[in-house]
Amino acid sequence: MHIHLDIVGGIAGDMFCSAMLDAFPELESPLRAFLSPLAIFRSYQLEIKTTRQKEIVGKQFVVLKNNQAIDDSQHLILKPLKTQAHFVAKNTQTNNHEHYAWQDILVKLNQIKAHDKTYQCAKEIYMILAQAESEIHGIDLQNIALHEVGADDAIIDIITAAFLITHSNVSSWSCSALPWGQGSIKCAHGTLPVPAPAILKILTNFQWIHDDEIGERITPTGAAILAWLMKHNSSFLNGSFVKSGYGCGQRTFKQKPNILRANVFTTQSQANLEQDSIFIIQCDIDDMTSESLAIAEDKLRILSGVIDLVSLQIKGKKGRWMNRIEILCLSEQLTNICHQLFTETSTLGVRYWPINRFKLSREHITLNIDQQQWPVKVATRPNHNYTAKLESDKLKLIDKSYAECQIIKYKIEQTALKNLSQKLNDHEKDIKS
Repeated sequence: MHIHLDIVGGIAGDMFCSAMLDAFPELESPLRAFLSPLAIFRSYQLEIKTTRQKEIVGKQFVVLKNNQAIDDSQHLILKPLKTQAHFVAKNTQTNNHEHYAWQDILVKLNQIKAHDKTYQCAKEIYMILAQAESEIHGIDLQNIALHEVGADDAIIDIITAAFLITHSNVSSWSCSALPWGQGSIKCAHGTLPVPAPAILKILTNFQWIHDDEIGERITPTGAAILAWLMKHNSSFLNGSFVKSGYGCGQRTFKQKPNILRANVFTTQSQANLEQDSIFIIQCDIDDMTSESLAIAEDKLRILSGVIDLVSLQIKGKKGRWMNRIEILCLSEQLTNICHQLFTETSTLGVRYWPINRFKLSREHITLNIDQQQWPVKVATRPNHNYTAKLESDKLKLIDKSYAECQIIKYKIEQTALKNLSQKLNDHEKDIKS
């Protein structure tokens, strides 16, 4: 399945959960069963109610404390852990909230560690939030406390979102342009225009639009959820429409309904194909020596976010031979990689554009053969066949002739395929029994 998110009023953690539960009401009971044993949930209750926004009926996901709604008047996210009285310290409580340091949040997330996919999703969403705030304020993760998104009810929002993401069988996501909003917001740093700095940091390279509605339209939690979805499972809208789920926000706008709409599509089976969106960066260089260019390329290849780098020789203006550098990179590192291109090479300009790609499903395994560890990558082909490849970094460490290396490589790869085949056969027997 594919979900396209229409961000009409905006997106917040509770609005995302509301839209998903409206689209997949069958997940409500498993969700409650999942949350109820958690220590963090003991003083809290869930209210999932039907409500309206501009005559559109949808769901509203509310976390209650001692059966009372929690009032959020601040949208502040981060404060340094300092001793001054005007800073929020560890484990303090304001507005009926408790707020935790980053390490305390990780401890709380450990309550769902047995549920690996949900745990990893929730942890990565929180990491997006924490890293954005850490970079904006120049504070190490170990020395920050998360305010609004560090409260127990916000942790429940993110755990719930992670549960719904990992249990809905949705394989890809897309979203509309994001509403910029108008006005300002009060926080500990003073009065700032919306969107807040952390939200802009998280949603770099997303498309935005301006409308006439006043107020904050994207919350930090909503931004982090959206960034995680687009980073891991983004895809163009493609498929047959099935249904929509409407998540209603708590505020009311003058013209637009404050809703998030989750549109569910069935997609044609693309067995074992994954799809995501990345960027190509390109530049042409005709005035660097081969030695200098090779050094620069080595430095660029190891940058965070670089997927691959290739260099092609082409003939350019004035009959000059030149090198064209092409880099595949993750969207969130686009700006930094462009800056490094300008720093490490003589280029005066770069070109970049987004592209979509298909990838085969793959698994990285390690074999123990002859008392050595051999890392192997196993890919699943669309015809349900498997191929295995010994990692080249390990292959180049083998101190043997070419022919001997090829024999070792073949032996290891065939062992990996044999082990996988046996594992699949055992799994089929377990299902039948």
